[in-house]
Amino acid sequence: MRISLCCFSLMMCFSDVVLAQYVFVKGDHTLQLSGQLSVYYNHRILKDGEEDKKNNRFRLRDMQVGFNGRKGNVWEYKLRADLADLAANAGGGAALDPENPGLMSAYVVYKALPVHIQLGYDKLPYSLSSMQTFEGSVFWQRGQLLRGDFFSRRDAGLTLSTSLWQQRINIYGGVYTGLGENIIVNNDNDPSGRPEFVGRVDVAYPSRYRYRELDLVSVRIPMVRLGANVRHTDKTQPPGEVLPEGVAGEYGLRIIDGKRTVYGVDAAFQFRGFSAQFEAHTLNLKPAQPNDPLYSNTSDAVNKGVVKAGGIQGQVNYCYLPARSVLSVRYENYNLNDLITGHTERLGVGYAYMFHGMDIAFKIHYYKILNEDQKSESLKWTDQVRVGFQYEF
Repeated sequence: MRISLCCFSLMMCFSDVVLAQYVFVKGDHTLQLSGQLSVYYNHRILKDGEEDKKNNRFRLRDMQVGFNGRKGNVWEYKLRADLADLAANAGGGAALDPENPGLMSAYVVYKALPVHIQLGYDKLPYSLSSMQTFEGSVFWQRGQLLRGDFFSRRDAGLTLSTSLWQQRINIYGGVYTGLGENIIVNNDNDPSGRPEFVGRVDVAYPSRYRYRELDLVSVRIPMVRLGANVRHTDKTQPPGEVLPEGVAGEYGLRIIDGKRTVYGVDAAFQFRGFSAQFEAHTLNLKPAQPNDPLYSNTSDAVNKGVVKAGGIQGQVNYCYLPARSVLSVRYENYNLNDLITGHTERLGVGYAYMFHGMDIAFKIHYYKILNEDQKSESLKWTDQVRVGFQYEF
């Protein structure tokens, strides 16, 4: 079965007519078939004394297949999966990558009411960068703060959403398992059984502003959008119980044994090919156990029962349509634990050549570590280059 699915995906990726969009209609039921293939080569410049070069390799990042359906104007559904990541996760031995979990979307939406009701598994309405599509970015990865190690990007649950003022104002609210992408692996909640609550509101002016990173149409009127979001969960474990293995993420911040509140703000702008995004997030963590590693062996008088983390990311982009080119610059600054001295700064520069918009594009990015958090995130490399090709239909 797995081999058949892979072959089916590959045939569609290399079909001569993939750009035509596959749409099937029967009565009031419409089904659209889509997919994406992307491959890159990664090269890291290591620090002196480091000899492990396993990350200098080609990688099949995406081999996606998706189904978008609609029945009249009342029901919508979406199923989307990355076969490359599903195969990697099925092999075992590797931690789940929250930016590439394999299963991307599986939900149904009821739209007959002023408030749309969505039930299933999908991106959470939190973080501007997370809600934007990866395919529409020059970079081969989201910023470290926003790619899923500080907070989950997807989860299973219920989302309510509505739009006002001709879709200039968007309001979201939802309740989810709180395990994020790990719900795919566990298919169960943690012993606490408590959910996570997420809310977001954003306002655009002077017209509707889609969740896109680049201005590929060179809009003639300056457009701005401001957003704010918050999420909260209490995963304090019952006596004798622990969180499922691997849910805490690379830094131990994503899900904790205790109370966790995350809040953030963001802004976006676009005009005549220029676009920019900025967002800032703060994690307010209250581990339940006094010996929790997040307290870093500090006393109650010092930590006061609270650990904070978070940071900022800013990015500017310019799309020059006559040359089919996009240039982006990204700055990241984040702190993994306010009880430990140190923070990380990264600078990224990316370029894309568009053969057919961003659907078919060559992309290259360069990352430089400007400042390293020696205690919390000691890295083996100083510079990184990724170059590759993406094909979407």
